[in-house]
Order: sequence, then structure tokens, then C-alpha cells
Amino acid sequence: MNRLNLRGFPKSERQIIAHGDKVETALTRAKVHSSAVAPYASLIAKGHAVLVVRANYKPLGAARIAREILAKFDTVDAGAATQEYTTSWEPERAPSVMKDHPLFLTLPGMATPGLISKSFGMRLTKPHKSKRTLTTHGKPMSRMFWPMKLISTKERSSSVISGGRQMSKMFWPQRLLSTGERKKSVIPGGGTPFSSRTGFRMIS
Repeated sequence: MNRLNLRGFPKSERQIIAHGDKVETALTRAKVHSSAVAPYASLIAKGHAVLVVRANYKPLGAARIAREILAKFDTVDAGAATQEYTTSWEPERAPSVMKDHPLFLTLPGMATPGLISKSFGMRLTKPHKSKRTLTTHGKPMSRMFWPMKLISTKERSSSVISGGRQMSKMFWPQRLLSTGERKKSVIPGGGTPFSSRTGFRMIS
């Protein structure tokens, strides 16, 4: 059993039947072949034990691994009993995916199943309360270290220079932006584009 455990055989798929009043019933439930139930029950009555391995898909190559492990031990002759056979397999239906510990979120020592939070003697969550600030006294963080407001509510001006002047007027007397009508040519006198002088189109 220890060797099978180390190789990854599930606990539910390996079983030892060694004693009991209803040995034949236990062998049948363990899916032992019908021809081996009576011979095995007779050997158990003489003080022997039966190791049942249901080799399915876990671990991979389970049947081969089980044969290799059992071949290293001395066994008792069971006569003509069928000791290995193939049968149909269906997954077991259970109310929990964990057979050994179905209540895996239950703390040890709890008299009755319930919420884990009740075992601590205090609430782990509390009702949400909306707050305007993150400080405990309800004041903005700026008031904690500076008595004045950090944001001004005064009307904004169009210029940061005293008197409302633009930066361009500090070093150039004329306007930098013109509102006059745009010309089609940058050549003085409104000359034609340079490409027209070549006599053919530059863009097709």
C-alpha cells in the first residue's frame, strides 16, 4: 500500500481486505472477479489478506505500475481464480469534489458547521460608509499641514503678465499673427508657382 501511495495511486482505488464477518460482500463491493471471491474469502479465513487495486487513468500506466510493484512481493496461490481482469469504469458521483475533507473550509474543533468568521468572535467585514475625504477628521489633506487653500476660486485672466499683456509684446512691437487676407503666392507681386515656368506639370 505504501509503494502504491508513493507512485500516486488514489486512496479510493487501493484497498486491503483482511478480516470481517462479511468478507465475501466486501470482496464483491471491491469489484473482485466473481471467480476469485470464494478462494479469497477462504484464504482470508486462514489469516491472509487481499490487496485490491483498481487501476484506471491515475497515474498514467497504472496497470503496468501495479504489476511491477506486486511482482516484487511473495504472494499466496489462489488456484484458478481470475486475479486480474478488465471491466467498465464509471466516475463516482459524490456531493463534494473532496472525498476525504468535504468541509475543507471548516475549522478544526467547530461543533457545528458554519461561517469561519463566527469562530473569531468578531466581524471580518463592516457596512460601507461614504466619506468625503480620506482623513479621519473630515478635513482635506492640505489643511493638515497648510492653513491656506491650495486651489484658488478667483476668475482666470487671459495673461499671466501683470497688466494683461502678451509675451510677444515684450520684445516685438508688431503683431505676430496677421488677420489679413491670405495670398495664393508667396512670390512678391503674386507671381506664378515655380513649376509653371518649366512648361509641364510637376504632379500627375
